[in-house]
Amino acid sequence: MVVPADGRPEEVKVGYRTIKIKYVRPDFIMDDMTDSYGEYRAREGVIYVQDQLVPQERCNTTWHEILHAVVYIFSLNQANGPLKEDDAEELVVNTISNAMMGVYRDNPWLLDMLKKNLNEIDN
Repeated sequence: MVVPADGRPEEVKVGYRTIKIKYVRPDFIMDDMTDSYGEYRAREGVIYVQDQLVPQERCNTTWHEILHAVVYIFSLNQANGPLKEDDAEELVVNTISNAMMGVYRDNPWLLDMLKKNLNEIDN
């Protein structure tokens, strides 16, 4: 997938699913996004991200919602799963997303290395 010039990808692949990414204005009367910058809706296969976020927050929010998709698609939040409680899922996803944004920012070589070598299968 090609990322548009505005830096706002329109989809992400997670496991077997292709998830749409939509940029929306939160409706503070009708919407669940009043206290958050984004939301993953598994049944719809959509990640919603508030459209007016600064790039740093948009990156973190997108990554955060992708991690929620990973949790859902790989059944980590199912009965008897390690993240079956909503509070546990949010704590783990938020901690990992914030930590990894710091790792990526502080180590710019890391993403370049991953992009260069991730598909290499032999020396």
